[in-house]
Amino acid sequence: MTASIHAIDVDFPRTGLLRPVSDEERAAYERDGAAIVRGVIAPDWIEYMREAVTRLLDSPDPSSQNYADDGDPRFFSLTFPWLFDDAFKAWAIHGPLKDIAHQVMTDARSITFFYDQVFVKEPGATKATPWHQDLPFLPVTGEQQIRLWVPFDTVTADGGAIHYLRGSHKWNVIYHPIGFKDIPIITDTYVKSPYEDMPDFEAEYDSYDWLIAEAEPGDVLLHHPRTVHGSLGNKTNNYRRAVTSFYVGDKATWNPHPANMFHNKSLTGHVTAPDLTPGAPLECEMFPRVWP
Repeated sequence: MTASIHAIDVDFPRTGLLRPVSDEERAAYERDGAAIVRGVIAPDWIEYMREAVTRLLDSPDPSSQNYADDGDPRFFSLTFPWLFDDAFKAWAIHGPLKDIAHQVMTDARSITFFYDQVFVKEPGATKATPWHQDLPFLPVTGEQQIRLWVPFDTVTADGGAIHYLRGSHKWNVIYHPIGFKDIPIITDTYVKSPYEDMPDFEAEYDSYDWLIAEAEPGDVLLHHPRTVHGSLGNKTNNYRRAVTSFYVGDKATWNPHPANMFHNKSLTGHVTAPDLTPGAPLECEMFPRVWP
């Protein structure tokens, strides 16, 4: 790794995990494809990252997204914030999440940080996050993958809590990716997807078993990239600020399929995909090893 991309020029908290991931939490994740790990992130990290997210909101980069309808409160997102702000770099590379990834992916001999993304639903942001899986957006294949979703505000059922379809990660199916906003620069990316059309989960919502992931600052949501999930709008007067961080193990490999996220230039146009060979390991300058 070179200093140019991975050097950090800001002070950051040095607090590690407040406790390890329990056997019960790992079992819930394996069974359901999602789990809530309560009270593991220290308050100093929460405040540090809350301020970092607010900086991006106050001075958004042109590459950021607003998935809300025109005139509505923002549903803000930005991919690869670790390349914009050293606080996110510290969080991703030196923060406590890498230890969670290691404790959940117990068979991995190394852990690589793949990317991060900010998601903020402002007070009254009624735009729903559509049902989807993460995997079809990602140029990654292999079982050693995990996304960690960390809230920096209290998240309630009416405040945009994520709904996870329990067990859907074991259905052995990948669904066609969809755009979070119906505009051609987004939707055209996914036309060539090699995957199946998604059922109408909204119409049959009550026939499925859902985990509604209400959470507090200090909690971490684990979710498998094949787990179907989405969220409703934020009907509260509070922000729903969160950062997701995606980690992989040494057995995950590069899979640049036609509909992967790097072809959605509205999402990742500010980032150049690395020149990796299909089937190659992911560890590289852009995807750094964080453990050991």
